[in-house]
Amino acid sequence: MNVKTISPDTAHDLLWTDPGAILVCGYEKDEDFQRNDLEGAISLSEFRRRIDSFPKDETVIFYCACPHDETATTRAQEYQNQGFTNVQVLQGGVNAWKNAGYGLVATGA
Repeated sequence: MNVKTISPDTAHDLLWTDPGAILVCGYEKDEDFQRNDLEGAISLSEFRRRIDSFPKDETVIFYCACPHDETATTRAQEYQNQGFTNVQVLQGGVNAWKNAGYGLVATGA
């Protein structure tokens, strides 16, 4: 099953204009999320806790810091298989987001 990708600029605009759009870090561990916490993102564990409150047709954008978006693509496919119909992968992940001029949440590091 193919997963759509979305550019950082398009994702950022969508997150600001569509109150239902969700940006989700694809990593299992919360520590990995904290190191790669993009502005407006939620952790995978939070997404899983709240999954029943998200409509299956809502825009869900997964991201990671992998060189070829492997983790995000795996997560996107997983949730497509669970019936989510508008799942996308942030093309270029964390690095592309930063290079486009968008922020990460400060972790105090």
